[in-house]
Amino acid sequence: MQQATQDENSISISTPLGKDALILTRFVFHEAMSQLFNIKAEVFSNGQSIKQDDLIGKEVTITLELGKKKQRHIHAVVADIVAMGERVSKEAAGGEYRDYALELVPAAWYMQHRVNSRIFRAKNVLKIVELIAGEHGVKIDVAAKIKASYPDYDFKVQYQESDFNFVCRLLQQEGIFYYFEHSQSSHTLILADKAAAYEPGADAKVKFFSGSLSEPHIHAWHKALVMAPGKFVQRHFDLKKPTALPTGTASKGQLVPGHADYEVFHYEAGSEFHPRAKAIADLRLEALQRDIARRKGASNCRSFTVGKTFTLTEHDDAAEAGKQYVLTDLLLTAEITSQSGAKKSASQQITNSFYCVPKEVAYRPHLSAIKPIIQGVQTATVTCKGGEEISVDELGRVTVKFHWDRSDIKDNESSCAIRVSQTWAGKNWGAFFFPRRDQEVLVEFLNGDPDQPIIIGAVYNSDHMPPYALPTDKTQSGIKSRSTKEGGAANFNEIRFEDKKGEELFYLHGEKDFELQVEHNQTDMVGNDRTSTVKGNDTETVNKDRKNTIDGSDTLKVGKKLVIDAGDAITIKTGAASISMKSDGSIDIKGVNITIKGSKVSIN
Repeated sequence: MQQATQDENSISISTPLGKDALILTRFVFHEAMSQLFNIKAEVFSNGQSIKQDDLIGKEVTITLELGKKKQRHIHAVVADIVAMGERVSKEAAGGEYRDYALELVPAAWYMQHRVNSRIFRAKNVLKIVELIAGEHGVKIDVAAKIKASYPDYDFKVQYQESDFNFVCRLLQQEGIFYYFEHSQSSHTLILADKAAAYEPGADAKVKFFSGSLSEPHIHAWHKALVMAPGKFVQRHFDLKKPTALPTGTASKGQLVPGHADYEVFHYEAGSEFHPRAKAIADLRLEALQRDIARRKGASNCRSFTVGKTFTLTEHDDAAEAGKQYVLTDLLLTAEITSQSGAKKSASQQITNSFYCVPKEVAYRPHLSAIKPIIQGVQTATVTCKGGEEISVDELGRVTVKFHWDRSDIKDNESSCAIRVSQTWAGKNWGAFFFPRRDQEVLVEFLNGDPDQPIIIGAVYNSDHMPPYALPTDKTQSGIKSRSTKEGGAANFNEIRFEDKKGEELFYLHGEKDFELQVEHNQTDMVGNDRTSTVKGNDTETVNKDRKNTIDGSDTLKVGKKLVIDAGDAITIKTGAASISMKSDGSIDIKGVNITIKGSKVSIN
């Protein structure tokens, strides 16, 4: 059987297997703005056996003949290959002519097949996309036709999601759309954020003709008017300006009759977008209104591709003729029939259907990529700057290392600064305990948002055991701190409660100083004994009077000197006897009997 050739075909495929090793008979190519393109291709082996391993993951190129020695190339990667039945038996044909079904995709398709959890710090959307695209074994070419500037994110989390979903989510949040451009040997993912990125296609001017015509033309054209909201309001919360509630409002007026007042309100707590609330609101509204003036058509224009513009000419509706449009969605079908080994096919047909919008529309993506929601509570390990044991900022925030974070970063760059929940948080008053290096803390996420962690508590583990021996001391509870820096087990402040029946104890320990300040009255009551030991000096100052009442005896023992100094008088009295000394120098001694004894007594 004579082998087939694609030399005179309007469509052909080139593969690593060699020229005409596979003959392309049909393909359906779908591409859309901010979507991965997909090709379903039908081929047959041209007299030789094909190993599927030799094609899967390999680059191939489909070529369309445009006429006048011009060609269009669609470059892709083989994602799926299915061996079908034989066209002709090997015995009859003298070789293998087997049908195969191929699925062809862009290299970016591979980003769907790697799921990761990680944190990006101090990078903007473009840097993150470039970084992720460069991590894959398949070369993913990315080019940016970007006009706006994009600030670095302080903290952006990819959590249990594919690289592709994460990248799309960031692009959608920033209002960046993408499409693909092809050459014979490669394809490039084009990032764009303005309508100025669009370029005229090979068929820059296309006439409308409802009948049959050999030259490129549009034979079906349908005008649509699509309802869309007329207003978008974006609100955020800024913890550094908690009462401000940054709000951005976008309004495009009466684009669709009766719908100008339909409003979409969106709230993002703690979002990094709050400095750009108005700009983000504009992007969101543009995404909602992108299809208001959508057109649907069909043509035989082989060069039509998403992201390219054309001018519609010779339309019966004068309002439509002469307008420029950009292609946003296209389904291209190409087919060659009755080719089995002959040199030339019997029939060839290439058609497409498409959607387009006015050229001036920046085709913003919808927020279709689902942001992961972290349900429940996670634990993480506290990190600190350098050799510090405690690292907090002015708001008492700390950083952590999540257990799913596989990076080598172990200092305070491991996460954003995370607020710590307290029992009270007043204006310069309240309770505050800050977790320290290597402690395990409980982390929750506001609204389940991976980008908004908050610490709600701490837990013990085998490396950080409770301060009391358990279960032996299970009746004890309290608060025990650790001196820093480099404090040991013997360096702490403590409040401890012993609740064992009959052994109840309230224990206070100050590692160095203890200060007690009472603004008004203080009342102490001891039900039994009190023992006070001062290893150094004991100083007591009373600004007014002092009165001590002792029902029993009072013993005063002084190892060296006893000095009693009174400003006015000193009186010592027991029963009928008394000694009174006054500041003027007079001394009055009274008693029933007064006895003075001494080996020598001098009275002057």
